[in-house]
Amino acid sequence: MSASILSQHLREQKTQFLRDDGHGWTIVMGNEAGGRLASSHDLRLRLKSSSIIPGRIDLDSIASSIGYAWYRSHAETQNIEGKTVALMPMPRSDFPLRAENVYALAMAGVHDPFDDLLCPEDLPPDHKCTDYALVDHNSVPNPSPNKRVVAVIDHHDDDGKYHDTASPRIIEPAGSCTSLVTRLLMSGSGHISLPPDLAGLLLSAIAIDTQALRKGGKALETDRAAAAWLLGFVNSTERSFVAGETCTTKMLTDTDPSMPGDVIGHAWLRTLAETLRLKKFAVSHLSTRDLLRRDYKQYTLELSPFLTQESGGVAQVGLATVPLSLSAFFKSGSAAVLTATTSWMEERGLTILGVLTTYRSKKDKGRREQLWIVRDSKGAPQQQKLARTLFDGLEAEASLALKPRTFSRYGFSGIGDAAGDDEGRDEDDDSFSHGGSTDERPASTVNDSPFGQAFIARVYKQKNTHATRKQVAPLLKRILGG
Repeated sequence: MSASILSQHLREQKTQFLRDDGHGWTIVMGNEAGGRLASSHDLRLRLKSSSIIPGRIDLDSIASSIGYAWYRSHAETQNIEGKTVALMPMPRSDFPLRAENVYALAMAGVHDPFDDLLCPEDLPPDHKCTDYALVDHNSVPNPSPNKRVVAVIDHHDDDGKYHDTASPRIIEPAGSCTSLVTRLLMSGSGHISLPPDLAGLLLSAIAIDTQALRKGGKALETDRAAAAWLLGFVNSTERSFVAGETCTTKMLTDTDPSMPGDVIGHAWLRTLAETLRLKKFAVSHLSTRDLLRRDYKQYTLELSPFLTQESGGVAQVGLATVPLSLSAFFKSGSAAVLTATTSWMEERGLTILGVLTTYRSKKDKGRREQLWIVRDSKGAPQQQKLARTLFDGLEAEASLALKPRTFSRYGFSGIGDAAGDDEGRDEDDDSFSHGGSTDERPASTVNDSPFGQAFIARVYKQKNTHATRKQVAPLLKRILGG
């Protein structure tokens, strides 16, 4: 099999970067790779410890980092140096955790075992690279003093950093960060050429993040313009690659009249999005631990003084997005699932774990749920206060529209619940109203969870299915930070 243009480029950039020991290069990182800008020795150590979280990188981050590295490598401007390489913030062996990533990369000519890609285990000890570009995130906690952020492209909330060093510094709303990278490619700076395989990879990220630019979904004008431009570069090879998949396209029955004419109703784009969605949700073979870590982000939150008496002022909070219903996740009250979940909290040193589920119902409607677990620390009053503050804040948040559920509906017998039991209702029954609990009992007795006395837990149906981790993470900072 002959190498694709993109595959060959990635291999050449990786080889040259390693040959130069990183001197004079810029590393493009997605999804907060490693938690700080550090040496390769530090990065490899943290693969075994707690800062690089294997499996969490999503397709938007992969495509954004590869796309922006291509842009910098081919731009002919005075303020951009071309020696740039994309770093995948996960071990190469963990790529199979995300089948949609494997599929999109294969369509672009990058195949298992992904030797073309630069991963943390490839980095030489104490490499000389000092410049970093961030895509799909805009802040790195505790950066090393000899490293600097020279570019930021992101669509999350702005943390307000790197105004003095980053150029470009693009932080604005978009359904997909890849669309913002594509806009740079569209700018024509340096007359950048775009190979079809890279165009297909970028389109894959936009398609899955915006549900093929679905009307009423996450897509903005930036996404529509980017998709229309990229479609002009996709050739018959990429189209036939997707056409060879057997999938039923149900996602888009509506088209958005504001989309450019060549994108409206584009069958191939819809088929691509549906194929990627099916692969993303094909996770039945994964263990509970793999489900939790495959799409996971961790945050160090500074707690409000109201909550810090026994917590040291900070809390480690993990958010895992799981493409299953909680019924499927819990596997009818499986004790092994409970053990694996609390073991993950121990492994990551978590005070709080949020499991955010996303799936489609039997009627093909989007559904979301939330499971929250708080470490109780032997019934410490301060942890009870932390749990109560978290649950009250979540239940009061109109943008989530949470409805408390019982654990008994997931196969756990004899479990008490918060107010508002919806046991026995069909998942497509939207007739009941949403709202939070008004129960004033201690959090540990309101939801006497199946996770044991060391943990306080609650479970919710999320009525607003448009709210994702992107909205939940900053909400936690507001609730717990005061």
